[in-house]
Amino acid sequence: MRRAVVVCGANGERGVILEKVVERVAKANQSKIIQFTAGGIAVSPLMLTMSSVDLGRVVTVNGCRNKCADKMVDRAGAKVASSCVLDDSLQREVGACKTTCSFDYPGINDDEINRFATIISSSLG
Repeated sequence: MRRAVVVCGANGERGVILEKVVERVAKANQSKIIQFTAGGIAVSPLMLTMSSVDLGRVVTVNGCRNKCADKMVDRAGAKVASSCVLDDSLQREVGACKTTCSFDYPGINDDEINRFATIISSSLG
């Protein structure tokens, strides 16, 4: 049975980091996962069950310690089996989510992307 990975809708620098991390995780784990956004799961957990996902084995990816993806999954009646938080892997301060028109964040490096990708991949089993 495949795992669902629910990614929060972080924006700004956090969103750019999450996008790069998800790309890296997906390349190595695509046969194990189906990916949804937090908004999609909140509207219809039926999407997960129709895709052969066990609602008790959802992995969440959160851009910060607010854990918005966890809250959405919980409200949808699914169970968070593993919650991954970007702040747990960063070794520097990153600003809060905010609307921005910039997609150039020179502080983002491959090491921090690889660290968080490893955390998510290990949650997939």
